[in-house]
Amino acid sequence: PGDPDIVYVAALGHQYGPNEQRGVFKTTDGGKRWAKVLYKNLDTGAIDLAMDPKDSNVIFASMWQTRRPPWSIYPPSNGPGGGLYRSMDSGTTWTQVKGGGFPAFVGHVGITISPADSNRIYACVDTNNPKDGGIYRSDDGGKNWKLADADIRLWSRGWYFGGITADPRDPNCVYVMNTS
Repeated sequence: PGDPDIVYVAALGHQYGPNEQRGVFKTTDGGKRWAKVLYKNLDTGAIDLAMDPKDSNVIFASMWQTRRPPWSIYPPSNGPGGGLYRSMDSGTTWTQVKGGGFPAFVGHVGITISPADSNRIYACVDTNNPKDGGIYRSDDGGKNWKLADADIRLWSRGWYFGGITADPRDPNCVYVMNTS
């Protein structure tokens, strides 16, 4: 927010096959040069980013392993490469969010940080295991998580939905668009 030359991009990459254009990219010179700052593998891309509104060093990135071949309407889309990652140093290093109540195997993850309370983080987690999918909430900056709502109408269909937005004034209010 303090430097218009610094930009982050979450790139899913070419959805029909493996490629290097997947991950989180960062520029510090207004887009003249880009560096890949988070990369998992040829099959896993980044799909969502959330920056702490009070500390721009803190960034969450959602990685999703998926493939969308033109001959398949509903291919497998939650491969083992997916996950939620956190950087505390403006994207220089990343740590996968594991444990603390966050599901171990995730597919498509939408992420939002509350502008009203940056310790409040919400994740819309789509997964192959219906017991693990849902809207998750953290009250301590992403260290610990609890399942806030498991209604499948809020979190399923990751190819089409998965966005989640925290209300700018009320940390207890979050918006999710899906089939519900």
